[in-house]
Amino acid sequence: MEIWLNNGNDKIRFPVLPSSFKIGTSQNNTSENVHRKGEINLLGERNLETVELSSFFPAQEYDFCQYKGFNTNPYTYINKIKDWKQNKITPTLVITGRADFNKYVSIESLEYGEEDGSGDAAFTISLKEYITISYSETKKKTSGGKKVKKKSGKKRNSKSKKTIKYTVRSGDTLKKIAKSKTGKSANASKIYAKNKSVIEKAAKKHGRRSSSKGRYIYQGTKLVITV
Repeated sequence: MEIWLNNGNDKIRFPVLPSSFKIGTSQNNTSENVHRKGEINLLGERNLETVELSSFFPAQEYDFCQYKGFNTNPYTYINKIKDWKQNKITPTLVITGRADFNKYVSIESLEYGEEDGSGDAAFTISLKEYITISYSETKKKTSGGKKVKKKSGKKRNSKSKKTIKYTVRSGDTLKKIAKSKTGKSANASKIYAKNKSVIEKAAKKHGRRSSSKGRYIYQGTKLVITV
């Protein structure tokens, strides 16, 4: 299992896995009392998922670390997370393995400190799923019957569009990737158009005449996605 916070080319792979982590899911249900029936439960939409991780950034390369060559100044990572939080950056949290979590998140809180003289920085970080919402353009009629623009489409996310790199994993489809990375599975055609050459090259490498417009994609193919 690997755990990453990914902000395009600026990313953090956690050197030490947490002994445990929590992913919270809930439903926005409401209860009502109905005459002669009593309490009933009205099922609503799902709430945003939450994740809590507790671990530490080591000040040296221990044998149990996930990988070698990481920065042994723990506060390099702490300060980066604080900077993302302050600047309202919503990185992608990736948890590989059976948990298979891959979603944009907001950084809700970060607690950190040192517990002994080792220089390691222990931390607890709370994250919440982040979904970008777009508003379509609306028009209204004037008294003369002409239509004028009332409001141009705006995104709640104040960031400008950015490009990220994604490596296809086993079981991926373009629709699944589009849903995970852009929030809309319909953007699969845009991802295919942007990556047509590498997708078709991978398909031919695996013995196909074509990918059938992205229907067949293969593990290890590196995609560029605008989000």
